[in-house]
Amino acid sequence: MDRDTEKTPQVSNDVFPDDCSPNSKSSKRNKNLISLLFLLGFSLLGFWAIRTISSNNKNKKERPPKANLVKVATATEQSVPIQLEAIGNVQSDLVVSVTPQATGQITGVYFKKGQKVKKGQLLFTLDPRIQDASLAQARGVISKDQASIDQARATLAKDQGQVEQARATLAKDQGQVEQARATLVKDESAVKQAIAILNKDTAQSRYNHSASERYNSLYKSGAVTLDQAQQYASTAQSSSATLVADQEAITSARQVVKTDISGITNAQEVVKGDVVAIANAQAVVKGDMAAIANAQAVKKTDQGALDNIQVQLSYTKIYSPIDGKAGNILINLGNVVQANSNSPLVTIAKIRPIQVSFSIPEGKLPMVRKYMNQGKLKVDISFANDKQYAQGFLTFINNTIDNSSGTVQLIGDFENKEGHLFPGQFVNTTLTLAQNPNAIVVPSQAVQIGPKGQFVFLVDSEQMTVENIPVTASEAINGLSVIEKGEIEEGDKVVIDGQANLVSGDKVKISTKGKKLHKSKKGSES
Repeated sequence: MDRDTEKTPQVSNDVFPDDCSPNSKSSKRNKNLISLLFLLGFSLLGFWAIRTISSNNKNKKERPPKANLVKVATATEQSVPIQLEAIGNVQSDLVVSVTPQATGQITGVYFKKGQKVKKGQLLFTLDPRIQDASLAQARGVISKDQASIDQARATLAKDQGQVEQARATLAKDQGQVEQARATLVKDESAVKQAIAILNKDTAQSRYNHSASERYNSLYKSGAVTLDQAQQYASTAQSSSATLVADQEAITSARQVVKTDISGITNAQEVVKGDVVAIANAQAVVKGDMAAIANAQAVKKTDQGALDNIQVQLSYTKIYSPIDGKAGNILINLGNVVQANSNSPLVTIAKIRPIQVSFSIPEGKLPMVRKYMNQGKLKVDISFANDKQYAQGFLTFINNTIDNSSGTVQLIGDFENKEGHLFPGQFVNTTLTLAQNPNAIVVPSQAVQIGPKGQFVFLVDSEQMTVENIPVTASEAINGLSVIEKGEIEEGDKVVIDGQANLVSGDKVKISTKGKKLHKSKKGSES
């Protein structure tokens, strides 16, 4: 044992590293072997998979792909209306609540609820006895006022006669003044004439006295006889007497002129008195006119009261203010109503013509305005689940946009001859803007929506394959969509059923139940 022990050297683990130990080398060889086997297996598996895929692809190339069964329709060219559709609400442009304007008991009801009434038709009557009594009293007051007016007019006529009489007296007295002035002028002429005679006689007297003195001297000298001297002396004395008479005539004429002036003054005073009398008479006439005006004012006031009573009496008969349809009767026969009460007796709505209000997106407003400027726009309405429809015209576009909905209100007027439309109804509304005469249309179900927008599947009749064609289609009208943009032409076949499993290039088989579009008046499919 010792020998063997000495011969066998002791080897420490510190001599070899961990990975160089004999046990470590054996483990590494095992791992490499496993990796090699795994790589070989994986390679065989890949080779088998490639062979299998190649075989499958080869089989696919050898077998033709299965065609998809689809339904198709033919695109056509039609005259299609450009329309906007909306839900409309029927409304009356005039609704009147009939309320009493007089207080009284209802004595008559002359219509039935829901009845069509005409403007001016009698609806209710009230007890008129209070108004009748007041009317009789007011008429009596008016008669009294008229009597006062007639009396004042008679007094005015009498006083106007006094004025005319005073004017006649004035005219007469003014004539006297003029006559006195004429006499004065004549008498003043007489004075002037007398003065002229005096001047002439004075000159003659001076001549006669000079001649007398000259002949007296001649007589003293014995040149003339005594008779001649005495003759000239007598003529001189006579001239002196004539001068005295002329002076007296002038004095007398001047006295007459003074009398004439006094007469004119007196006549003028009389005229002044006449003018005062006329003024007084005119003042009386003016007072008479004021009395008449006052009496007429009193009558006018009383006439106003009478008219008011007549109006109040007219309120005892209540008439329909408009043509329309009456609602429920809200008061019964025999009830007492109060004037200007807030509780209506009946409500009347105008239904001929009638209006339909509907809204469109504000983005459509410029287009509506454009076509509206070219003429009247037709509005068609129909009822849900009912083939009846009515036609009217667009008459109103609101001036504000509803910010909560982004829409604008439009209103169309309808004659409503048959009376089928009632306020509050909801109807389907179609606004026709214009006609698109050469529109390409397809059934609405042909238009699909994908990630990039609208598209249709176009069928290649020769290859029996489909192609995805991007389009821009309008809103559906009677089941048809107008292709506004896109490479679709009249006669092209488009898929209308079976698009779910299609991609561009797929083979298709057309079902014998496919559709073909035909032109119709409204662009509907047949």
